[in-house]
Amino acid sequence: MAIQTVEPPTFDPPAPDPEPPAPATSTATRYLSVGAYADPHFRGRCLREVYHQPRRFVAPSYGFDLGAVLWHCLRARRLAIRRDALIVLALLGTAVLDWRALAAIVVALIALRTTRTAKDVAGERMRQWRATTPGTPIRSNRRTLVILGGWATAWVTLAVLAATILVLDPQPLLGVPRVGDGAIVAVALVFALPTLFSLWREKRVEEFAWDRPMPATRLNARLHDIEGQQDANTIIYSDFEPFIGAGDIFATWGFAVRLVRKQSDLPGTGQLNEGEREFAEPPFTAEEIVDYVRGHLQRLTTGESEMLIPDLTVTDRVFLSAREHGHRSLTTGPGQLREIIRNPTQPARHYLVCQVVSWGGEVVTTVHVHIAVQGRSLYLEVTTTLMAPCKERYRIVDLEDGRGSKAWIRALATGLRETSSTIALAPGRLVLASAEVIGLRNSRRGRRTRRRTDRGAQVSVRQIGSTDDKLRNFTQGRDVVKFRRLIENRVYAHVLDFLDEHDVDTTEYRARSASVFNVGMINNAEATINGDVSGTSNQTAPPES
Repeated sequence: MAIQTVEPPTFDPPAPDPEPPAPATSTATRYLSVGAYADPHFRGRCLREVYHQPRRFVAPSYGFDLGAVLWHCLRARRLAIRRDALIVLALLGTAVLDWRALAAIVVALIALRTTRTAKDVAGERMRQWRATTPGTPIRSNRRTLVILGGWATAWVTLAVLAATILVLDPQPLLGVPRVGDGAIVAVALVFALPTLFSLWREKRVEEFAWDRPMPATRLNARLHDIEGQQDANTIIYSDFEPFIGAGDIFATWGFAVRLVRKQSDLPGTGQLNEGEREFAEPPFTAEEIVDYVRGHLQRLTTGESEMLIPDLTVTDRVFLSAREHGHRSLTTGPGQLREIIRNPTQPARHYLVCQVVSWGGEVVTTVHVHIAVQGRSLYLEVTTTLMAPCKERYRIVDLEDGRGSKAWIRALATGLRETSSTIALAPGRLVLASAEVIGLRNSRRGRRTRRRTDRGAQVSVRQIGSTDDKLRNFTQGRDVVKFRRLIENRVYAHVLDFLDEHDVDTTEYRARSASVFNVGMINNAEATINGDVSGTSNQTAPPES
């Protein structure tokens, strides 16, 4: 009786869906846009290290709209420049109209600046006085006396100048007329501008509340170029780690297994030695197993809720170091992609990028899967990265009392508190902004050179605005572990099925995988208890024996 040979079922993977565009209305987009107005440091870094770097590649944006955030950074900077320019013009007008009014402004700034310092010093001395036992002499502090004396002198001088300007007529005594109304208006404008800007900032921030539509944006040529780079399938990075934009490494492991035949179960054939068990030629190519794993993982992106992982995307990405020699392009064609998968010895590396964007884009879990067939062995590497939520101060618009009358009162108080520093720093900020624009024009007109330079992505806007791997609650931490485990288990199962279909002995593969997963489960036992996931990073498999 002839034995009928049953061919293994073939699987035609569906055509990969294009990566969806960055969500323009995600929670992460709203919070980072708030940061553009509320955090000058964040706004400055985004513009200086991303927007104003046209010759450098841009890091990918996951879970938020990079163009919208940069547009709001530009808008906030323009208003800040106008505020500083008006302050400088008002100061110049005051100096032209009457030098005494300008002197009063300078003295007022000194008095306001020293008030907080004097308050802190007085409080410290009061605590020391209360802590001393009765009868213990209190030592004098020269620094305290100097600060308090300077503070008192500044306020007395300011009171004299104010009386001279507003109340008294100094002409009989000094022979000079009273300060005109124009100078008084200029002084009032100088001190009103910081508070007005703070109220304007509050109005802009409230536009990003969850129950309001996102403000419209108008992208210029540079922002269109940045948006176009987000759809590329190649990431050109500069620093040590290639996964820029995806956060910090949460866990990584990898191992290699030999490709050997299964021991025959037929009676009388005997046991094969190790040399006889090895395949003369690999039973499959790296491209075949990558296609198989990709196709099965993409099944998790569609279907019923119990059969899919919500918001999961599976894409091919090539990571290329900008510090190495070779062609630099954000687009890798199908033929070149297959060659990189088959021969991963050049600077470019292929990964299957499995990404889950959760919590409105604030928590992004990315599992990078690298598969190679080399040295008669299969190499499997899985690296998980985590993008933590946005900074807490950017969430003010969705918190209790983040809007309404209390928010406006808080904005008014903030403007008054920042008055002295805003006025004092306005001339310097205006000069720096002008130098930045001039430097940007000169860099665009600079001569091109044939020398290879590092133009890889160095900074991610999303990581600038994140909380340094600090999660807000226990559930967020467990979600990261959950999505990582779900994807890792599917990768393990699909590779195992593929090896079985090609008559490869999977004993070593099962042992290696068990070691990795067991070690990971033990290390994850106390993960994210305090919202810090750093304790789970860099998990690796035991060394191969």
